Amino acid sequence: DRDAAALIRSIRTAPLLFGWRGSDPVDTRALEELLLRLSRLVDDHPEVVGVSLEPVVVATEGLSVLSATVRVAHPPARSDLGPRTLPSY
Repeated sequence: DRDAAALIRSIRTAPLLFGWRGSDPVDTRALEELLLRLSRLVDDHPEVVGVSLEPVVVATEGLSVLSATVRVAHPPARSDLGPRTLPSY
């Protein structure tokens, strides 16, 4: 869960999520939960080779995914056998 929190805070526009210039902060915990669930989906189902969520609307309480596309194919061969982490940008 720390990886998801760090990923959200690492993007250049992160200040907009946390109440920039007097605006209300959004529910970043819901966004973190979405990232964690997507990660779990891909780990549990290797045949999922792509997920596109556009747009994701994050409100002060909760979020909505307005469109989702999931690509399914034969699972690619994994060369790593250990746990995976989210990349840091």
